[in-house]
Amino acid sequence: MTARTSNRQAAWVPQSEFAARIASARQLQTFNDLSSFAINFDVLRSVKPDIEMAGNKSSTLCLWETRSSSGFITKPRVAVDILTVRFIANGHIIYRNQSGKTQGTPKYATLVDFEDVSEIQASPAFSAINGTITLEALSAANAALTGGQPALPAFAPIADVATPGMIALFLMMRQVQRRGQEAGRGGDIAFPLVQEILSYQLLSVWPRRAGVATIATTDATASRFTIALDFIEANLSQPLTLSLIAAAAGLSVRSLQSQFRNRTGQTAIAFITERRLARTHEDLTSASAAAVPIAEIARRWGFVHMSDFGQRYKRVYGRTPSQARREAGRRG
Repeated sequence: MTARTSNRQAAWVPQSEFAARIASARQLQTFNDLSSFAINFDVLRSVKPDIEMAGNKSSTLCLWETRSSSGFITKPRVAVDILTVRFIANGHIIYRNQSGKTQGTPKYATLVDFEDVSEIQASPAFSAINGTITLEALSAANAALTGGQPALPAFAPIADVATPGMIALFLMMRQVQRRGQEAGRGGDIAFPLVQEILSYQLLSVWPRRAGVATIATTDATASRFTIALDFIEANLSQPLTLSLIAAAAGLSVRSLQSQFRNRTGQTAIAFITERRLARTHEDLTSASAAAVPIAEIARRWGFVHMSDFGQRYKRVYGRTPSQARREAGRRG
């Protein structure tokens, strides 16, 4: 194991849920001493620190919210191959890079390579939603998306948050962060797919530096798309990712997504959710599963948020899951 690999592992420990409040110099020092993150905190102009963080971290992706009335400075403490995305709600943030300086504001989100950063300074009254992904994971996602192109595009350092693609990316980051904390406790089989979609969204919507060409893709055949549908149907009760489905069908992820849009008028994730909902309906109205709790059936098919499941079910079947079960019982 190289020193670089050892440093990366020390700075990237998966946590289904984490939260920290730093309100004194002692707490700041303790956080820095015990932290599993790749940075050390300091505060501005020796003011009393006031920093809050809460989020979750998988083996490849970390999503968290930051709030700080005091502002802060962070500096890398180890070398890690990661990219960090930030959507700033209040205040501003400045990255001092080897190649210059980048500033993020509520109008402009930022994307920075951790290796290029020497210091990050957040203003007082700062808050943001943040996401960090390993370059290894993003390169793998890019290879799956493009059908074998592992080299990442040259991303622009800032992006206008008002574009439809960036709005969708922000909403997805917030959803995955919240879902990830519950997935760690409950084993959400849909979470790997949701997390993967976030990677593809980032690759698809984040602007490129000027002069970078877009990689063309080819259409998949109808027979390969049929294989993808069969694979989904056979594995609905298991964690599914688009890269797994695409590999089984011999497609790139981008081709798979294109085929879903063209042939079903849906995204792949919407199609999978629809099929899992149909399987849930079959179990709920089956006499053989009459004694199985509704929540257990829902979780079996990937629905861990019961209020969301109930709303989805009622939109499709016109009644609540419990009503559907009672009606099936009377018919039986």
